[in-house]
Amino acid sequence: MTGQVRQISFDYSKLETVIQGGEAVSSLVQQVDTRGARRVFLLISRTLHDNSEIVGQLDSALGGRLADVFSGVPAHTPRPAVLEAIERARRCETDLLVTIGGGSVIDAAKAVQLALQQGLQTEQQLLDYAQFADGSRGSKAGDFSLFTEPSTLRQIAIPTTLSGAEFSNNAGVTDPVKSLKEGYRGPDLCPQAIIYDPALGCRTPEWLWLSTAIRSLDHAIEGYCSADAHSYLEGHFLHAMRLFASSLPLTRSELENIEARSFSQQAVWLACCGLGQVRHGASHGIGYLLGAVCGVPHGYTSCVMLPAVLNWNSRVNNDRQQVIAEALGEPDLTAGQAVRQLVAALQLPQNLQDVGVSRDQLPQIARLASQHPVVQRNPRAIANADDVQEILELAWS
Repeated sequence: MTGQVRQISFDYSKLETVIQGGEAVSSLVQQVDTRGARRVFLLISRTLHDNSEIVGQLDSALGGRLADVFSGVPAHTPRPAVLEAIERARRCETDLLVTIGGGSVIDAAKAVQLALQQGLQTEQQLLDYAQFADGSRGSKAGDFSLFTEPSTLRQIAIPTTLSGAEFSNNAGVTDPVKSLKEGYRGPDLCPQAIIYDPALGCRTPEWLWLSTAIRSLDHAIEGYCSADAHSYLEGHFLHAMRLFASSLPLTRSELENIEARSFSQQAVWLACCGLGQVRHGASHGIGYLLGAVCGVPHGYTSCVMLPAVLNWNSRVNNDRQQVIAEALGEPDLTAGQAVRQLVAALQLPQNLQDVGVSRDQLPQIARLASQHPVVQRNPRAIANADDVQEILELAWS
């Protein structure tokens, strides 16, 4: 025998069903019926709760099975809101979590599931399962042996953005005092079912829809550049890039085009198959800190950081970056240029100044990022805060 074979593995999540192109209410009722749920706890974004009729439609369609509705999770999933949601879910004795909204709401439901599954009664008990931004962790963080039985409480997600949180077993929660993200993991925290309704996406603010798509594009690109990537994942990542490159400009020009929105949702599905399977890099890691410290929406963090990180990394993965540029339909540009051109075409922020970051915040971001475990997995090694500062300068203007 000749040649060498690289051993690879792929761990399938506990996600069971993805419904693409279904109508949200009828598809959800079918899923609730299938699972025999009697006490549905709905977590929904404030905007949809206050400005749409969907809660009333669900209440009517579920026929008395909607036990409670919680719309108090703002952006970045602050811990106090999560603790309130946990208590509300516990009080109503829920047997099924349903989310309608973006990544903040979906991540909050994962934390609710974790707390109820593990019988956590206090804030400190929750923190025992956290991994913190400085690399430290609670005494039980990441220990899947503590999850002795499959959770009887699961989530059905109806995403209204394109961030891809619905495919991950990780939940990001913000410490409001330190303004830093903490992460929670469990073997079955990802939703049990996902329902993609492209018509519902038309109600999402344009900036949020398009910017969260760039977040998932970031998943695909940093996934493709990861040392953990392999052919199964690479095919998914590259086709996600192609779908985003074609569907997002069409959505920008035709906001009611549900076919384009459906293609973008399919791109998320492809881009996020690697969540938890591959190590992301500095765009993700710095983005977490820009969100927690500076309040920048996560979609916007990818808009401004991904081109800069690609440019900084190009000396170690230029061949892969050329493939990325081709997938984005711009073979004559660098990958960083191709991403930035797409961001500009969508009229999204292109630099740190556009998203309200001040220059005097950069040293703090650089210091924190240099210690962040995700940043430390960047394809081009980041040795210290000076390296991060170089990336931030590339993203400054």
